[in-house]
Amino acid sequence: MSDQTSDARLRSDARRNRRTVLDAAVALLAQRPQATMQEVADASGLGRTTVYRHFPRRQDLIDALFEEVLREAAETVADALSTASSARELLCDLGPRIIAIGDRYRFLDAHPDLRERALAPAEGDELGENPLEAYLTAAQARGEVRDDLPVTWMLTTLRGLGVVAMVEVTAGRMSVDEAGRHVGETCASAFAPRGDGGAS
Repeated sequence: MSDQTSDARLRSDARRNRRTVLDAAVALLAQRPQATMQEVADASGLGRTTVYRHFPRRQDLIDALFEEVLREAAETVADALSTASSARELLCDLGPRIIAIGDRYRFLDAHPDLRERALAPAEGDELGENPLEAYLTAAQARGEVRDDLPVTWMLTTLRGLGVVAMVEVTAGRMSVDEAGRHVGETCASAFAPRGDGGAS
């Protein structure tokens, strides 16, 4: 086996181990948000040394999981955008998707600093717009959403409703499915052009 092949295998193993730790942490912390790194290592089936090689501190693991949230959210938005036939359909679809991610990573609620980062305006691409902002801006020009509300306010409202909905889910007052549906329907109706009445 060549050194190059050996190095590639080591890198592949490292990526797989890192993924295993992250997946185990998501599952474990969803049940026990204060679980220790040793417990994460046990749940992953990897040794403590391997886990600490990837995540020297617990905060490193939490930060990595937060990056997973952002990555998953970006992929979810991109997928929703690729299938939406209207702004209303997109918003109704995004509600359940956002809440599903919030539920999967619910343990991050114990880290208010991360919530603030999540609620901050998403970084855009090189043109200064994120894909959802660009879509809603175009939808506004087409008359599919209200033109008297800034698109940035629509995005802030969507994120804020998502956080409040997750509070309701965590308190047991609403199911994940109900919360997702309510977020989507509320935004779709609130952003519908005046006089549209929320009609498709």
